Amino acid sequence: MSEIMDSEEGRAPMELLAPAGSYEAFKAAVENGADAVYLGGRSFNARASAANFDLDELRRVVHYAHERETMVYVTVNILIADQEFPELYDYIYSLYEIGVDALILQDIGVAEMVRSVLPEMERHASTQMTINTTWGVRHVERLGFQRVVFAREVTAEEMKAISAKTALDIEVFVHGALCICYSGQCLMSSYIGGRSGNRGRCAQPCRLTYQLMNKEKKDVLAEANLGNHLLSPRDLNFVEEIDNLKECGAYSLKVEGRMKRPEYVATVIRIYRRALDHVLSQEEDINGGSGVTEEEKTELLQIFNRDFSQAYFHSHPGAELMSYARPNNRGIRLGRIVRNKGNQLEIKLEAYLRPGDGIEVWTSRGREGITVQKVWQGKREIEEGKPGDIVQIEFAGKSHPGDRVFKTHDELLMEKARQSFQEGREQRRRPLKMRLSGSIGEPLVLEAWDRDKHVRINSATPAQQAMKRALTREYVFQQLGRLGTTPFRLEELNLEVEEGLMLPVSELNEMRRSAIESLLHKSRIKEKVTRKVYNRRREEWQNRLKLERDQLIGSAQECGKVHYRRDSASAAMGLTVAVSDLEGVKAALKAGAKRIAMGGERWRSRKGMSFEDIRAGVRLCKEQGGTSILRLPRILNEEQSAWWYELLLKVKDWEDRPAIMVSNLGELEMAKAIDPDWPFEVDYPVNIFNGAAVAHFLRLGAQGVTLSTELERSQIETLARWPRTEVFVFGDMEMMVSEYCPVGATLGGKKGSKCTVPCVKEPHYLRDRLNYDFPIETDLDCRMHLYNVKRLNLYKELDSLAKMGVARIRLQLDRATPVQIRDTVRVFLEGWGRALEGEGLSEEQAEKVSAYLGERFPEGFTKGHYFRGVVS
Repeated sequence: MSEIMDSEEGRAPMELLAPAGSYEAFKAAVENGADAVYLGGRSFNARASAANFDLDELRRVVHYAHERETMVYVTVNILIADQEFPELYDYIYSLYEIGVDALILQDIGVAEMVRSVLPEMERHASTQMTINTTWGVRHVERLGFQRVVFAREVTAEEMKAISAKTALDIEVFVHGALCICYSGQCLMSSYIGGRSGNRGRCAQPCRLTYQLMNKEKKDVLAEANLGNHLLSPRDLNFVEEIDNLKECGAYSLKVEGRMKRPEYVATVIRIYRRALDHVLSQEEDINGGSGVTEEEKTELLQIFNRDFSQAYFHSHPGAELMSYARPNNRGIRLGRIVRNKGNQLEIKLEAYLRPGDGIEVWTSRGREGITVQKVWQGKREIEEGKPGDIVQIEFAGKSHPGDRVFKTHDELLMEKARQSFQEGREQRRRPLKMRLSGSIGEPLVLEAWDRDKHVRINSATPAQQAMKRALTREYVFQQLGRLGTTPFRLEELNLEVEEGLMLPVSELNEMRRSAIESLLHKSRIKEKVTRKVYNRRREEWQNRLKLERDQLIGSAQECGKVHYRRDSASAAMGLTVAVSDLEGVKAALKAGAKRIAMGGERWRSRKGMSFEDIRAGVRLCKEQGGTSILRLPRILNEEQSAWWYELLLKVKDWEDRPAIMVSNLGELEMAKAIDPDWPFEVDYPVNIFNGAAVAHFLRLGAQGVTLSTELERSQIETLARWPRTEVFVFGDMEMMVSEYCPVGATLGGKKGSKCTVPCVKEPHYLRDRLNYDFPIETDLDCRMHLYNVKRLNLYKELDSLAKMGVARIRLQLDRATPVQIRDTVRVFLEGWGRALEGEGLSEEQAEKVSAYLGERFPEGFTKGHYFRGVVS
């Protein structure tokens, strides 16, 4: 196995990063050539259902990996609640103490804590942070990250532009499962099943079946014969794109698969290792290819595939991104049925078939899988059927001539994979050079070289005159070459000893053991932060956080601003109404609203807000004594960021310019670049889940922070102690935002032609197996936004929220009609005023209001996570 090192930096010029959900998968990754492995502990990681590793197992993993010059990155890539921080503090230090090379983080508050308390620990910004622009990368640079894992939606052109402007390592997903939603923004599993992807418990509802319904609730794809897995994408496969990724500035090539079997990890990493080495060798390829053989391409298909894709790397793939027919492994095409006689199938093979292989027969009634026990050719039992052969197997199911057969499990490939990481057969070894020198009557000297590391060991006793057998080169090579499970193989031995000399074999063995231990110890020596120092830093950080909160509260009280008063007169300034068009602004103001968050997504189904509309909306707010906030979209790519940058430059010069509400880290950085003093607020898609995250944004000057919609009431109460916090209490619950649009991909015309925008003609819904219809909205950038069937409604909880000290509440009405906006604002203004005055609602009044709102929103309501939360 070749390992091409960058001599200037002492590391590979590109990194192959492997997943591990178990110790066997970890060994499979290392032994097949991974430069680094990422894995999760038993807590705080985004694959809670993987086997994962406790601290003792992590020690074993890190020791094994470091002996083989492999890095270990631990995922701490979920949102973490305030009550979990005491456990988190201990866990982070334990990872540091063990020698973990880096942490992969999602939570802004956790990132801020680690930077302050343990800056010696390397940090990688998870793809869950939704970083897809130069601006987003700049913010995580400021947070002290050393690496950023790009969103999977970043194109080759964008990757090249972004990487040229940052010193951070760029990590990209190159193989495995692909999320249909932007990572970190998917709340579908959370909202409909209570299992949050942001907490590592995604139930993968995207892999289930759906129907695409129109306004009349008719299945518009009933005759299309596409398949019903309308949200299930294909798997990534970049094995032939590594050279392009290198040109685009990618450093780390990340394989997805912490839930996969060790054999999968072994196979994929082995093939990517060869492909990467081919690219890095810079040898001219006479075939002009990737260096990947046809056999290896087939092995990648065989080990697991849902069909393959390069996602958005080259262009927008539309329907070509999707695996509509099935959400699980397709395997490879084995052949077609020639005839079915009794309990025996006759198949004409297009691939190899052996006993122990798993196959699926695709019939008109569905798919039936079996494990092949025996293979015959005529009356002769054979060990292997070859492509072109007609063979027979036992099969008790129903099928017909012409039915397709797929091989979903190749036992020979699995055994090949297992052999690569079998205990005692380790193959991840690097070359070792040794020299044994000395004379009779003196201790012998054994020197060993491991690349740039050198050790020198003396024998415990002097060498003696041989009585029978003197040391020979062959004998010494045999003894010193017994390196067992160490990461070395003896490549070169120089024997420079006096003729006729001998040394007991026990001495030679001891010198070898000492040399190896010294080389391995020498490679990992580094100064440690003691637990005492760590605890002192942690206490200082906690005290600083508390002081910041107290100062902010004191400043707000002293300032005496209207929106910090706690009475009915200030209710309007404590209620934010989010709308998406000018008519919505007018309706909200007419109903008495004083804080209008306008803009956000520009829907194809309605007019949206032009530059002139924003100007008019801001003026209307000012005329009626209100506050205007310009909401930016949930997602912006590089090109869209440039468009918004130019628009904001114009808005900046307005005398009555609005504050800005940002929905991601890149937008915040962009606004700061235009004017560091521009008032801004932070919207809920940024996933603010704890006090440290609130503090981070308030420290940067945020005038308001809308909390995550996945918080439950006790968490909200804790965070309400911070000033300027806002809670989403009513409106549309967006579950998913995706570059893929199921409406355009299936109804928008032929492949390669311009989309006919069927989303404009009528509304569409995704109907699930329980007959719930989830509304789809498409924005002007052709992104899909998928909404929950029911709207959030916490009207009955207003009194509790007021008692908690919540500063502001939010009505999310960007998809509502002017009448719905008007009536909802009126109801909540009155209810919030009563709550702030301490006047509770009677049960009769609450029911009356619920009925009133129910007439305007007949789809129904939910309390979301207010009572159930996502922290178990």
